[in-house]
Amino acid sequence: MQLALDRGPERSDSPPMVIRILGFLALMASLAGAENTTLDRWLARQETIRAMEVSFTQTRTLPALKKPVVTPGRLVFQKPGKLRWELGDPPATIAVSDGETVTLVDRKDGSARQIPADSPKATRFSLLAGRALRTADGFKETFEVAAHRVDKGIEQFTLRPLDRSLRNQVPWVFLSIDPKSERLVALELELKDKSRIRSVFGKPEINRNPDPALFTVDLSGLKVR
Repeated sequence: MQLALDRGPERSDSPPMVIRILGFLALMASLAGAENTTLDRWLARQETIRAMEVSFTQTRTLPALKKPVVTPGRLVFQKPGKLRWELGDPPATIAVSDGETVTLVDRKDGSARQIPADSPKATRFSLLAGRALRTADGFKETFEVAAHRVDKGIEQFTLRPLDRSLRNQVPWVFLSIDPKSERLVALELELKDKSRIRSVFGKPEINRNPDPALFTVDLSGLKVR
């Protein structure tokens, strides 16, 4: 009778499963750190900016429209909370914030309405000047990063608002950041009606004191709702 010898488990040149899993987790952690580096640097830079003026081109797409609507605009803000947002040349739509109230002016029909600056409805106008995109702590309190990708050297971050009332108005926010210049190239908002507003920014003027008159609105002659 021949006895079968127990030679123990077959040896393999591949690493044990636990080592492979740990290696995968380490790789994912390093990738996550690489993704956040550009965003962290950009947020850190925002804390050094006390005022900014920048021109932009806005493209709005709606499910009901065959062609997007493209309009030039200008944004001016000064910390804390002061903002002027103009759309059109000459401006047909204006949003002005004094830090407490956002006044929306429609030059076409001569109307104006006022909403609290911290209202979710004011977000599409005040987001860039608000704490959410001006400090790292404000960002973490407001958004979670849902996705990240790189397209032609520009890093793109998909953000999901944490607050439900904000998420009901603006379900998704998309940032495009140039990692070399640490400059925001574009900001895109997806609104609750599935329309999208994408603003592509020019070169900003940083920390020049804007005219205080920019942050006031003359309501005479306007129908205030």
